[in-house]
Amino acid sequence: MLKRTSSWGLSLGVSSSILMTTVFASVGGESLTSVVYAAEKTLSEKEAIALAQKQLKNLGEYKLLSAEFVDGIEMLWGKSIWYTSWNKENGGSIGVQQDATSGEIWKYEYSGEERELDANQKKLTEDQAFQVATQFLKQVATEEERSRLSKPNEYPDSDIFYTRAKPGIDVNFTRIENGIPFLENGFRLIVGYDGEVIYFERRWTEGKLPDASKVIEITEAEKKWDEGAIPSFLYKDTASGSRKEPESYLPAYEFQREDPQFVDAITGKMLDSYGQISKERKIQPLGKNVPPNSTERKLISKDEAQKIAEKHLEKLPGTYRSNGKSFESGSGSQDKTWFFEFISQPGNGKKSDTVKIGIDDSGYLIQYNVNQKSRFREESKKIEKGITWEQAQESARKLVQTFYSDQLGEIYAVDYNPGEKRIKEILKNDEPYEIEFGYLINGIPEDDSIFQVDVDAETGEVVDLYNHLYNDGPSGDSSLPQKNADGIDLNTAKKVMKENKKFMLTYFHPKVSGSYGRVKMLEHPLLVYRYVGEKGLVKADGKWHSTKERKQ
Repeated sequence: MLKRTSSWGLSLGVSSSILMTTVFASVGGESLTSVVYAAEKTLSEKEAIALAQKQLKNLGEYKLLSAEFVDGIEMLWGKSIWYTSWNKENGGSIGVQQDATSGEIWKYEYSGEERELDANQKKLTEDQAFQVATQFLKQVATEEERSRLSKPNEYPDSDIFYTRAKPGIDVNFTRIENGIPFLENGFRLIVGYDGEVIYFERRWTEGKLPDASKVIEITEAEKKWDEGAIPSFLYKDTASGSRKEPESYLPAYEFQREDPQFVDAITGKMLDSYGQISKERKIQPLGKNVPPNSTERKLISKDEAQKIAEKHLEKLPGTYRSNGKSFESGSGSQDKTWFFEFISQPGNGKKSDTVKIGIDDSGYLIQYNVNQKSRFREESKKIEKGITWEQAQESARKLVQTFYSDQLGEIYAVDYNPGEKRIKEILKNDEPYEIEFGYLINGIPEDDSIFQVDVDAETGEVVDLYNHLYNDGPSGDSSLPQKNADGIDLNTAKKVMKENKKFMLTYFHPKVSGSYGRVKMLEHPLLVYRYVGEKGLVKADGKWHSTKERKQ
């Protein structure tokens, strides 16, 4: 299987009787039907390039740099893809992803400096950007597809779409089926202020959709949401920039991945963002010890880091000796981390293990790894008899309690169990169980502080602990605002959410965890009732805070 190496590639209440207006119903122009054909064979490199040039007229101005085939197992939607990259002198570069069977353009991305506008030229208006996006879609989407789209930006972007921040105007066309919006399907574009499309992405689920005639009434669904939806109460970084400061962290209510937040429109069950039946999660620290609060950061040397690594190994059964190997990451003003290798001394002719310990320049253990095993392994064998998820959780918990015994009062285990199908996939592919932990501030979970412990699904041995995010936020800062008697409760927070969104029936195609950390789409989309609107959270003072990622 070939792997891509190019730098531009992957990043990743309305009833059915209401007919939605569409912006493309009468659009003419050249049809793409001749490009999307029924042949099942994989396109050759030459065929893929020819089809890319047919759809994207501007590629005639560019020179082909490379073409690369990637098997569908690596892709979010399970489709094999041709990647091509193009550039022209002093003209930037273009990356293209195509369906390796049909030749459809799934992603288009322009990289380079935006053309300077003259003093007399004005930036595009939103309406002008809509026109540019509409014309671009004539090249890359069939007339039939275009007839089933919403008005531009009628619905908010879905989490399925992901782009790095680019200057321009976002244009989102949502797929409409049977009068019902499919938020995870459609087309996402960014139009630069100079009038050029600089980003395009297609998301279009194939196959049969759920039967909308069997859904429960919206009034019943809304009642079930009121009773069963449970957003998490956590510390959230509300700063618009990437730099995290303690004062930007505020207690707030927000839905996390595992929280019950959607109502299955057929069964009425509460679902999480993975499409699994969900219930309220428990947040409980692993212990009581909390390190003293200190704003002073004392830096250590490499020799001091190695002594700390050795002390950690003394907590484990058996004995270890250094094999003399070490390496350093980070330099200059960056945070440094040193990685040291040790060899276990089992005796009795047993095979020894190579253990790697990572210690940063604050003296914190950020990685423990056995025999270089990790969640990105390629080789696999089917596990005939493995441990249970609960046993893996216990194994991971014991190691965390061993290494972080002085701070267990601010660490908790993420309350999550994968579905039966996912467990079978783990054993079939010889994957590790990925057990997650997070940090607490004043007993409240800190957003974006999750770290992972990998447990061998056959032996129950922890093979990797990866904790590089612990110092990205203000963990342990007791000066941060706390929930108090004046703070709002869960029901009040949900009321604020409802005031800022609209309860609707929608199709839903969630992302789920796949093999070796790769994210996949659920096999079949669902019909759900959910609150639709701009992304946001509710602060502890009861005010709505928008968390829209991209700013124009």
